This record gives sequence, C-alpha cells and structure tokens, in this order.
Amino acid sequence: MELSDYLTRDRVIILKSDTKPAVIDELIDVLTSCLEGVTRGQLAESINKREDLMSTGIGLGIAVPHVRLEGLSHAFVAVGISREGIPDYESIDGEPAHIIVLIVAPQGRHELYIKLLATVVGLLKKSSLRSRITEAETSFEIYTALINGNA
Repeated sequence: MELSDYLTRDRVIILKSDTKPAVIDELIDVLTSCLEGVTRGQLAESINKREDLMSTGIGLGIAVPHVRLEGLSHAFVAVGISREGIPDYESIDGEPAHIIVLIVAPQGRHELYIKLLATVVGLLKKSSLRSRITEAETSFEIYTALINGNA
C-alpha cells in the first residue's frame, strides 16, 4: 500500500493549535474540501465520538484519529505536526502527541481501513522517521519524509 495514494502534499500541515480539540479541528478543515458527500459537521461528529470511546494517542508522540464514513468512495489522510507537542492528547504513554495522522475511510471497506492504519503506524514506529518529520522545516519536507518513509 502506498501512502501517496491517500495523502497529498496539501494535506500535510504544521499545526498552529496546542490542544487536542483544536488540532483535530485543524485536520478536519484540511480534509473537508475533498470529502464529497460528507459534511464537515458529520466528520467532526464521527471523529469526536471515536475519541470519546478511547483516545487515539498511541504513544511515541503519535496520534492516529480515524473513522469510517458512509458516502465516501475513497480514503483520505491528513497529517499535522506539532513541534511542541499536544500535552492533552491522552496518549497511552502519557507523552504529548507531535505527529497526528487523521484517517478517513469509506464505510464497508474494512480491509482498506486496516491496511491504511497499519501502514501509517508501521512507518511511524521508526524513530529516525519520526525525528525527520518533527525536525522538518516545511510541510513539503514532512510530506517527502512520509512518502519516502520506507526508503
């Protein structure tokens, strides 16, 4: 699976916000324009319901909020980077989240959803890649590091 099939350069941002709700809102805003058939409100409601069940802060400075939605024909990924970290992300290890990857997939495409989650987490388990991403100066450098993450 190629991350570049789901993540475009314009969906990688350096976050301005410093709280979990505001960061999630920033990433929702990044994806809203490409989600035909799904409103911003529907996406926000689904993400917030998912976060209420259990935080998607998986540790190592990584958070992967993710949902499946009816009305989509394609999966989408947005990435936000916080150099300072998001201390209230409620990560499993209690550490601030620095790399937040929002995944939105079509309802009924379970295999795609799982593969995309596994691809993202597999890439970000590499400490050298996490360092390159969090030290990058521009969103283009972040995008390039993610797309070439297996290299």
